[in-house]
Amino acid sequence: MDSYQALSKEQLVDKVKELTIELENVQTEKNKQIEQMSRTDFLTKLNNRSELYERLSYETKRATRTKEPLSVVIFNIDEFKKVNDQYGHPMGDKVLTEIAKIITSSVRATDIVGRYDGEEFMIILPACKAENAIIVAEQIRESVELNTFNDEFKITVSGGINQFQGESADQCIDLVEKLVLKAKQNGRNRIESSSNLPLE
Repeated sequence: MDSYQALSKEQLVDKVKELTIELENVQTEKNKQIEQMSRTDFLTKLNNRSELYERLSYETKRATRTKEPLSVVIFNIDEFKKVNDQYGHPMGDKVLTEIAKIITSSVRATDIVGRYDGEEFMIILPACKAENAIIVAEQIRESVELNTFNDEFKITVSGGINQFQGESADQCIDLVEKLVLKAKQNGRNRIESSSNLPLE
């Protein structure tokens, strides 16, 4: 307190301004962290569902404007409930984080990856045709299949791919979800694409 008493009025004003700027910077940083948390899945640190939807909505509009291809992939972990039941939820969380790493290491920096639902991951692939998306998805599917989780057990994923054809973001997601279901019904551990599979 004595140090402040020794300051002149002008010096005190400058000190108050300095402290105000520091507080504003701290608040700005906190706001950025809060905004980032609202867009990020707490477990995998990937984009969360709402952020994925927002990004997909933007990419569908951009693809419509630029006429560039756009593909969307959704992966669902096969029989994930068995992992939680047999090994516990902490192990289930480890599986999710490990699969998240496998996916992110297999895509381009421009691709958008996120946890869409409990055991579902979405990849938005701008400027990517379905046939190229299939190559990426198959690589991910195979990497997951070959991985031994916790040195104990294997996991597989089923996936669906849709190349954007002018539909809304909701319709695009619905199409991919139906393809994931097809993959499950056709034996799991496989990829189904709208480019070679007629929907019922």
